[in-house]
Amino acid sequence: MVGALDILQWRDGKELIIDLIDFAIVYYVIHRTLLLIKGTRAVQILIGLVVVVGVFLLSKNDFMTLTTTHWLIDKFIVNFIVIVVILFQADVRRALAQFGRTSWFQATRSIEEAPVLEEVIKASVMLSQRKIGGLIAIERNATLNDITEEGIRIDAAVSKDLLFSLFLPEHQNPLHDGAVVIQKGRITAAGCFLPLTNSLKVEKTLGTRHRAAIGLSEDTDAAIIVVSEETGTVSVAYKEALYRELDANSMRDLLQRIFSPEDVEDSDTLLERFRQEDEE
Repeated sequence: MVGALDILQWRDGKELIIDLIDFAIVYYVIHRTLLLIKGTRAVQILIGLVVVVGVFLLSKNDFMTLTTTHWLIDKFIVNFIVIVVILFQADVRRALAQFGRTSWFQATRSIEEAPVLEEVIKASVMLSQRKIGGLIAIERNATLNDITEEGIRIDAAVSKDLLFSLFLPEHQNPLHDGAVVIQKGRITAAGCFLPLTNSLKVEKTLGTRHRAAIGLSEDTDAAIIVVSEETGTVSVAYKEALYRELDANSMRDLLQRIFSPEDVEDSDTLLERFRQEDEE
């Protein structure tokens, strides 16, 4: 309590300004860090690190003296910075690349409007009927800027005709092999390459598009629509799960649940219900 009171006792206006600047810098760093990792697997790793630190503090407490546990975690914390850099290397790289590009209070989450989802659904049906392969990633909380930087930049409204034309293989279309990325209700890039999954649980019969969709769903909370050029079936990858053989109605239902304005936990509950209904 004394320390807190000392912080509030400034001798002059200069110290007040310095303390406010100090607080603003710490707030900005924490705020931007949470926004960058929101919706990614880095959140789970961060929670694990917080638990480790909590156990470390408890093991040192006189009430719970865990000598061996404290020694082990102490050796872990010695190399804490190196471990964090290794675990969060992709997020650190993305943070350094994006630092200063966005405003202080810019939110990364974008709830897609129903008309945007409808255009995506219609385009997927058009591609499916003609057995033209397609791959569309729709951003949620986790930013996809690192994906769009390697693609062809586009800034256009989402329409079924534009999405359909981007995947046409005729006339040597250089964009049809990559993924189209939708951010904040607009098509921002095409011809993007997504990370392939390394999971051994993925069926060997799935092609590159499906593996890329699952790979991105493992790293972010984006919804990725896949249209198979062999069978014409439509699938949606979300949070490491692949929902296959969807028609227009089931695809609409699933996307509306994913982009519902509820919290992530509520969305997960809705998705579990969707999975149960699909199995029935």
